[in-house]
Amino acid sequence: MNHMYSAHKALIFYVALLVFIAPGSQGLVHCAQNIDSDTCRECHYDSMFGQSFDTSAHGTNSCSSCHKDITDLKLHMSGTQRPAPVDCGACHSEIAGQFLENFHYLQEDFRCVDCHQDIHTRIKETVNLKKRTIEGCTRCHGNAEYVSSGHAEGVLKGNLDSAACGDCHGLHDTKVYHASLEEYPDEARMFYNTRCKHCHTDEAMMKRNNLSARTVDYYEETYHGKVQGVGYSTLVAGCADCHRTHNILPKTDPRSSIHPDNLVENCGRCHTGFHKRFVTYKAHPNYRDRENYPSLFWTFVFMASLLIVTFLFFWIHTALWWRKSYWEKHARERDGVLPEICSAQKTEHEHVERFSTAERIMHLLLISSFFTLVATGFPLKYYYAPWAKVFISFWGGVQMAGLYHRIAAFVLIVLFAYTAWRCFRFIFPKGVGISGWKERLFSPDSLFPRWKDWEDIKGMFLWFFDKGEKPRFDRWTYWEKFDFWAVFWGMFAIGGSGILLWKPEWSSYIVPGWVLNIATVVHSEEALLAALFIFTVHFFNTHFVPDKFPMDRLIFTGTYSIQELKHEKPLQYERLMEQQKLEALKRRHPGIPLKLISAIIGLSSLLLGLTLAALFIFVLVFS
Repeated sequence: MNHMYSAHKALIFYVALLVFIAPGSQGLVHCAQNIDSDTCRECHYDSMFGQSFDTSAHGTNSCSSCHKDITDLKLHMSGTQRPAPVDCGACHSEIAGQFLENFHYLQEDFRCVDCHQDIHTRIKETVNLKKRTIEGCTRCHGNAEYVSSGHAEGVLKGNLDSAACGDCHGLHDTKVYHASLEEYPDEARMFYNTRCKHCHTDEAMMKRNNLSARTVDYYEETYHGKVQGVGYSTLVAGCADCHRTHNILPKTDPRSSIHPDNLVENCGRCHTGFHKRFVTYKAHPNYRDRENYPSLFWTFVFMASLLIVTFLFFWIHTALWWRKSYWEKHARERDGVLPEICSAQKTEHEHVERFSTAERIMHLLLISSFFTLVATGFPLKYYYAPWAKVFISFWGGVQMAGLYHRIAAFVLIVLFAYTAWRCFRFIFPKGVGISGWKERLFSPDSLFPRWKDWEDIKGMFLWFFDKGEKPRFDRWTYWEKFDFWAVFWGMFAIGGSGILLWKPEWSSYIVPGWVLNIATVVHSEEALLAALFIFTVHFFNTHFVPDKFPMDRLIFTGTYSIQELKHEKPLQYERLMEQQKLEALKRRHPGIPLKLISAIIGLSSLLLGLTLAALFIFVLVFS
């Protein structure tokens, strides 16, 4: 009955209006320029344009504020002047700017009303916005996997901390690559990583949901996270690669991509040819968590203790040595006893060989390979440092840096193998057999520790505190022996872990995946120990001792004077004289070209090493 009455009323209104706006009537222009919402509702009388519109988010607007192109009622009612798409950007300019780059606009030619179909009745929502977003998106994206699992499941159950479609993909700024990790790998991976980190680093939100806010930090401490940190996200897995698409479920759920039963398939998307125990690798390991990661925890404790004990002893040793040497040098300067090494005997200025040509070449190869390893490896260790990307760019990217790192490692391994062979030949000379091997092992020419080294350590500390004379050393001092044996430990720790990490898929046939987490900690911490020890302790022992400063060229020239031999290695000098072997060791005085080359290489190495040490210490202290 009401519908019939409304229809008759509308018919009468149309007839009257047609008569009123007959051609030539002056009322036409006046009416067309003053169209109000009540006039519109004479025809558009549905509830959508009535009470529901008045209480909507746009209820304070008039019809003509959006439909500005309706200027002539006669043309509009005859169907000639039809309403054009509303320009929502007139009011929502910021959103309109974002939408111009939206996937739906660029690829699907969507307009605002395609999503906001209830524009005349839409109520401004804050509490249930996430739920309404899911409902809106699933009108087209009927993704049962998303709605029934993970984030959306949490939203629908009332957890507003859980992510809705717009939290991950954006609403009006949905990117073109939002649905394709394969087609836009770099942009998509970094986009989703950023979105994931936005929530999962929120401490308050994570605490409310009984999750750790450090999960992102743990990920960034892995190889995957570090490579992404220096700007090469396409080479490693990001958040959405392992936590597949919408399947964001805990690992205890059989549907989850990270459930133990699904890991082989999941990891196999990037890695191939691995043993199934490869998947025991921990993607977010917390080496501070003793309960859940005991092996990793104790590995870290051991490596941290090794660093602390080593540097505590040798930095104190270095400081005391510098103090004692500098004070003694000052006393000699004060008393006019200069130069420090002088002799009226011409023979004492003759040079004797300390290092052979082969040993000097080995040291040059060691220097170049060691610096290459440091300069290619530490930018990943400290990926967050401002200089990390600069170093990686210098090598031509993270892949090339990795290639140079492995080449340098191979050189170092060859040097180590050759050194081990020389040691074996020293103990078991060709044609001698095994007789007398103990005497050679513990002889003064051997680098193997013996009781005198312990006596020399005690003597040095007594000398540091003015309680005795400086010990009289033989061919090898205790700190030189420590340097030598540290290489053996370092090659076992750094070399062994590095080989495992080089091809983790192959390594899985030898060790389970979780061992790779341990190898990462060992490789990283032992590298720090080696680098800082060389750049601080070793540099001081060989170059920065006050009577050698600024550099000792011995390792480059291979020779030093007999007077220097008597001063630094008095027991060796006496043995050589007693055995009548000194004459055979005499060499020509190094020429100027050799001295200049030695100075250039030595000083450049010192400057580079000290610069790197300063960068590492700065990161350790201030990051």
